[in-house]
Amino acid sequence: MAIVVVSLLISGVFALGGGLVWLVARAFRIRSAGWKIFKGTLFSLVLFLPVFGFLITPVLLSYWVTGFGTRPPERRLTDTPADYGNDFIDVEFPSRDGLMLRGWLMKGEESKATLIFGHGLFRSRREGLERGSALNKKGFSVLLFDFRNHGESDLKSTSLGFLERLDVLGAYDFLKEKRGRRRFLLLGVSMGAVAVIHAAGDFQQDLEAIIADSPFQSLNETVAHHVGMLSWPSFPFANLFIWNFTRIAQYEAEDLNTLEALRRLDEIPVLLIYGKEDRRLPPFGIQNIFDAIPSAKKELVVFENATHGAAYRFNPELYVETVVEFLGGTAL
Repeated sequence: MAIVVVSLLISGVFALGGGLVWLVARAFRIRSAGWKIFKGTLFSLVLFLPVFGFLITPVLLSYWVTGFGTRPPERRLTDTPADYGNDFIDVEFPSRDGLMLRGWLMKGEESKATLIFGHGLFRSRREGLERGSALNKKGFSVLLFDFRNHGESDLKSTSLGFLERLDVLGAYDFLKEKRGRRRFLLLGVSMGAVAVIHAAGDFQQDLEAIIADSPFQSLNETVAHHVGMLSWPSFPFANLFIWNFTRIAQYEAEDLNTLEALRRLDEIPVLLIYGKEDRRLPPFGIQNIFDAIPSAKKELVVFENATHGAAYRFNPELYVETVVEFLGGTAL
């Protein structure tokens, strides 16, 4: 949002400055040849720069999204599972494309599945710390880790879920090959939900359920929706953002499509969690996602008063209870 404000301010300053110079020239009746050249140049700049400012804004935003990482307030947090009374070990493992990822593993009962948690954009493993600790107390082993470009993991462009799926697959490889785990659950929030859904097709044989909290439908849809929230036209703003974003992240926009990723799954149970006050994911969007789930065991739970990705914060007890009840027939 700061980038939008700066772009608008720069455009406004040039427009205002040009207008003031023109008014001064009119007042003093300046008519020299040099002034005419200057006036023509200034007039062109006054017209061009506001347009340039608007057009450059989505490009700058794409750099911000791909490069920013975990937001500063969360970087300053120091709490660990021990602060919630849970035993844990520090772990690190490679993503499927070789980036080193870091996290915490809380060991649970051998008879229960291991849950991999995927956090949202600009967050870190700590987004799942409280709920992960609560689920660990229910007997599940829980892996919390930082996606690429977030927290303590290696830096590389954020992709809003498509490349982060390789991080989820790296977590699966690590848990299966190094820790001997055989049964898995996936829980993700927003970008993390999209990442776990896109990763799920690669290990369906070991996967018992997916909990997807506030996933979006596709890259194209979510960018267009967010542009609309700013009251800007989808063309050219969404197009410019997507063009530069996918150029940096190095994948095709059509590759990030949650609906298609879900349709490729077999009978994997899926729990969808949605906040009724979520403005970033419209109700028809979550319904489209629900309809795309092929499994007969699927459920959509709407949390009253919750905003995007914030269902746990608004009602943590109900959130954990909802997850455990859903998993009752699959993972206990």
